[in-house]
Amino acid sequence: MDIRVFKTFIAVAENKHFGRASETLYITQAAVSARIKQLEEYYGTQLIIRDKNNLRLTPPGESLLAHAYLMVSQMEQSKVAISIANQQKLSFNIAATPNVWDAFFSNRIHDALDLFENLALGTEISVREAIQRKLDDRSIDVGLLTDPIKEDDFSNELIGHFDLALVGSRSTFDANVEDYIWVDWGITFQKEHAFHHKVTPSFKTSTAMIALEVIQSKGGFAYLPSELIAPLLEEESIFLIESPLQIKRPIYMVYRKNTSNEELLQEFRKLFATIQ
Repeated sequence: MDIRVFKTFIAVAENKHFGRASETLYITQAAVSARIKQLEEYYGTQLIIRDKNNLRLTPPGESLLAHAYLMVSQMEQSKVAISIANQQKLSFNIAATPNVWDAFFSNRIHDALDLFENLALGTEISVREAIQRKLDDRSIDVGLLTDPIKEDDFSNELIGHFDLALVGSRSTFDANVEDYIWVDWGITFQKEHAFHHKVTPSFKTSTAMIALEVIQSKGGFAYLPSELIAPLLEEESIFLIESPLQIKRPIYMVYRKNTSNEELLQEFRKLFATIQ
């Protein structure tokens, strides 16, 4: 049923006159009559009593009037909602593990914002398992991980690397230190670390920034991203420790195959092509 029919019914009920209703709606009186007739035929009952000088609604007409107001109101609200939605930007959602965020992406968020200035860019920090789950249900578009997701439904693209260095609040380090901080840099790091170090950690974290804060406030040692700690090494507030473990960690852009956002993914690739 055309919503204009209900608007016409409301106009007749409010004006109690076909002629005044037609003037209000800027249509002919014949069009008003035709729409009321259409409504009565649809419901199979008389809705309006047409006395010459005493137009009034029948009981079914009174019952319908409240619904007519509601339907017209909801239709107008839907127009507003659609208008707002049309003005909203497309979204592109990125999730990174804490280590990738601290080591790589946090310093490049401004580049991402510039690249996606015509989009609503969403970012979050999450653990690998949660990122995989959100990629699977399509609540995020891209995950940034140090280890690929080796399942058939996912694509893994190597987009960059970052270096790790052993640093500390003191210049000497050995297996007997009691303030070593373990930062989780992924599966490969765990294997290489176990081979080269026998040190027992006093604190564990998945976040480089937390490890750095502990070192600066309490002292200690940890493997941290070279890019993150470079200014602190220059001012000698922390020290670079010689280590047999020279680590370059990969960064994978992971997304679901057959994604509908291929054009946006291409733009994201351009971001890393310009900043590596």
